[in-house]
Amino acid sequence: MGILRIVGKELASVKENVPFNLATVISPLLFLLAFAVMVSGGITIPVETQPAMSESVFLRATAEYRAPDGTPYLELETAPAEGAPDGRSADRYIVEDELVVDEKGATGTVVHLVNDVNSNMTKNYANRLTGALVDYVDAGRGAGTIEVIEQTRYEEDIPWDESFAVSTLVFGAMLAGLLFGQLSMTSEWENATTKLLVLSPRPAASIVASKVAAAFVKAFVAGLVLVGVVALMYGRGIASAPWLVAALCLMYVVFASLGLALGIAVRSTMTAFLVSLVTSLCLWVAGGGFGDLSYFGEAAQVVGAVNPATYALDAVRYAYFGGVADLMPLIALAIGAATTLAAVCALYARWTRSERTAS
Repeated sequence: MGILRIVGKELASVKENVPFNLATVISPLLFLLAFAVMVSGGITIPVETQPAMSESVFLRATAEYRAPDGTPYLELETAPAEGAPDGRSADRYIVEDELVVDEKGATGTVVHLVNDVNSNMTKNYANRLTGALVDYVDAGRGAGTIEVIEQTRYEEDIPWDESFAVSTLVFGAMLAGLLFGQLSMTSEWENATTKLLVLSPRPAASIVASKVAAAFVKAFVAGLVLVGVVALMYGRGIASAPWLVAALCLMYVVFASLGLALGIAVRSTMTAFLVSLVTSLCLWVAGGGFGDLSYFGEAAQVVGAVNPATYALDAVRYAYFGGVADLMPLIALAIGAATTLAAVCALYARWTRSERTAS
């Protein structure tokens, strides 16, 4: 009964910090909406061409260069007859000498005129041109000694904005867990009731479990809102609801426990919010929130291996997009949740003992 009473008290304390509780939901939503507008919905990108597509066999073939699900990689637009690119237009492919392919080899000249200062877009344009050239040469040469078969991870190419939206659920889970975990202690500091915690006859593990459970419930509600918004924005069905629930719930436990531990030292609600926001954002980026960590250096791989967000992102992406099931992310999160909760129980017990001794 004592645990339920503590949980009820923590849930009722929501009205004490309404702005910060709302910010836990609104912050990821603003992040999601901002990037949903900025990030392209698909993999097709526009490119200017010289000459017009109708005047080049290679460019006509490039227009048919597609992803395995049939989506075109490029949308070809004829470049203006006069004038150089103005910095606002797309990159340009210039066919100076038409490509000729036979069994002996391939000849021709294609110039890639870089116009976009974004290095990531330059890489995308270069990769697509390389792919189109390889595809064109392979089609013209006939059978060769090497055959490349593209094995996709998902049944369809995932739009960039949907992949990003799904990853923000993990950011929201970390933010909610950390903040609600900290608020369970900062409210005690601000209301001058920490003495009651220190002198409580209840076991430390019981109090920690109650506070983490209350933070979990609040984080779960915040997570439901984010999941609902993503569903309304994209209408994508969930491939595996159990994976989604398991991944997010384990993240709530991990970060609610960490938040409670931080709350022992953090005594201000504003500080708690800022710490939660900065920490969750850093962990989210370092865990692969913007993309697979395989594109980054060795240091990022090491950090990612001990970052809960890395495993949560893998599990949540599988929950939405399917692919190859791998239980390792959920197992790692379960071990992390149990370890973190046990460590926080020990830390809280040590804190209460030191406070009793000091008084």
